[in-house]
Amino acid sequence: MTVINELSFIIVSWNSSQTLRGSIESCLSTIKKYYANTGKIVVYDNASVDNCPQILDEFSSKYPNTFIGIKGQQNLGFAKGNNRAVEASPSKIYVLVNPDVTFKPEVITQLAGTLNAAKDIAIVCPQLVYLDRSVQPSIRRFPTFTYLFLKQLLGETLQSILHPFDYYYSQMPHPQKPVEINWAIGAFMMVSGEYIAKYGLFDERFFLYFEDVSLCLDAWQNGYRVLFQPEASALHLYQRSSTSSLFNYLRVVHIISALKFFAKYNHYQKRWKLVIWLLNINAKIKNYFRLFIAVLTQRLQKKDFIC
Repeated sequence: MTVINELSFIIVSWNSSQTLRGSIESCLSTIKKYYANTGKIVVYDNASVDNCPQILDEFSSKYPNTFIGIKGQQNLGFAKGNNRAVEASPSKIYVLVNPDVTFKPEVITQLAGTLNAAKDIAIVCPQLVYLDRSVQPSIRRFPTFTYLFLKQLLGETLQSILHPFDYYYSQMPHPQKPVEINWAIGAFMMVSGEYIAKYGLFDERFFLYFEDVSLCLDAWQNGYRVLFQPEASALHLYQRSSTSSLFNYLRVVHIISALKFFAKYNHYQKRWKLVIWLLNINAKIKNYFRLFIAVLTQRLQKKDFIC
């Protein structure tokens, strides 16, 4: 008979050894305080080449009844990694935690209280703060193609002038109680196990980026709600890797994921037929392009190192 846990923490790591231990310790503290016999931690490692596998071995040995460490043989990406971890621990509630996020145990009880307040709530997200305790703009509106296109092409300043769009809910007064939102970044979110059992977690067509946007949009389309709980907060050691320079590999991945997102949903498909055509290009051509980007990026990195 399958044992259903009350709650499972899900972490996907990839060369995250500098912060992974702190994230796991936050999960352990919560389980010890509130879910001693009903909580699990599952870490899926995407074939890291740093000390992540050793950290998994350490916690698996020390907490065999609580901790599950899965060592992937290749980098499956964020969506697949989370899905594999969820499969390893059937639960009523899942908490998706980035390996660079830490939190206090009370945050989880606050989120769980909100999630369990109504049957149609699928996802609840806390407030995220940076190391200096300033608030991260983690709750967002569903993007438009025009907004993302102009932002990538011209930068955020010119985009805001040519195509104003309140992507970060910046015009909304800071809420004092749970409110409905379009979506929130997947660095830290609580998801209903019942919802996942019905509809699954992440769409595996997304390797990295936009899987969280798609998850929340799917929840809304399936008749569920996504909420932001401002009374709960977590520390996120966030790095904007995909936008740190005009051209890097992660930026390309971000753009590809955005195109996949716009091609997935009907109301976007009607307006952006060209996007769908681009995504249906022969697989070999796409693979050659990815290889070209990887080689070029590697050469640019070597050049920077030499300089």
